[in-house]
Amino acid sequence: MPYVPVAHGVAMPFAAAIAGVLCGFLNLKLLTAAGERLAESGASKAFVFSSLLRVGLFAIVAVVFAAIGPWWSGLLYIAGFLLPLALYAAGVARER
Repeated sequence: MPYVPVAHGVAMPFAAAIAGVLCGFLNLKLLTAAGERLAESGASKAFVFSSLLRVGLFAIVAVVFAAIGPWWSGLLYIAGFLLPLALYAAGVARER
């Protein structure tokens, strides 16, 4: 079974990148919903609290991937996490 370490070395970073994209998409949806609620109600404390919870939750996932797999799996998770936000920002900038 010489391929098991290689499979683990490739599978964990791949899973981290996929999880990062999925969590990034979820974060983007939660962020836009919270921003709409903020615009409607003006409750900035609720917006800040929800933002801190989201950042804390998604940061824990990055740490878990870095602890389980190679340390750079956490970096792939963060890159995947920021990808949906970057694509959304590029789309908004293109519309203007």
